Amino acid sequence: MSRTRSVRVFGWSAAAAALALAACAPEQAPVAEQPAVSNVILAAALVNMPVALAATELPNPESQGAQLTAQYCAQACHGIPAPTSHSANDWPVVLRRMWLRMTALDSTYQIKVPTAGERVVILDYMLANSLQVTMDLLPDAPGRLLFATKCGACHGLPDFRQHSADDWVAVVRRMNGRMEKLLGQVLSQDEMQRIVLYLETASRG
Repeated sequence: MSRTRSVRVFGWSAAAAALALAACAPEQAPVAEQPAVSNVILAAALVNMPVALAATELPNPESQGAQLTAQYCAQACHGIPAPTSHSANDWPVVLRRMWLRMTALDSTYQIKVPTAGERVVILDYMLANSLQVTMDLLPDAPGRLLFATKCGACHGLPDFRQHSADDWVAVVRRMNGRMEKLLGQVLSQDEMQRIVLYLETASRG
């Protein structure tokens, strides 16, 4: 078993065991509830996680950005994510969410949190090596242009392999709600169906 795989298995086992114990434990004072909250955060970090990379598999593994990414991401929560797991538009939000979770964990887990300067290095590294999706990479199928036009209005085009065919309906619905808040526009029912059908077809191919 590789070191990365060991980290992921340990993170899941610790979270699952602690959650089970928390469910059976008697009611305690609010101060003692912090570990249970931390266990939920640990378990949530493992949901829909892509396959973890070894540190040597990162782009430019000897760079400071790669080394810091390996150092902080390969702790108890999950393994090292590939920079291509998200687009440049998404990484700032994803990393901020991860840093907030790290600071919320109980000190018992001894999770190290990057400094402000290290966060800048990690973010720059992820942005430089992030997923780059262009029209040339999109499969040629009905709905291709509609997907590129509508989804590219707010952010970079997401990788159609990022979700399974069964997940795209929920993802597109969520994005449609965000588009309404940001642009004051929504997809019509027909547009939504065409985009979902395109993404389902592309992800299966």
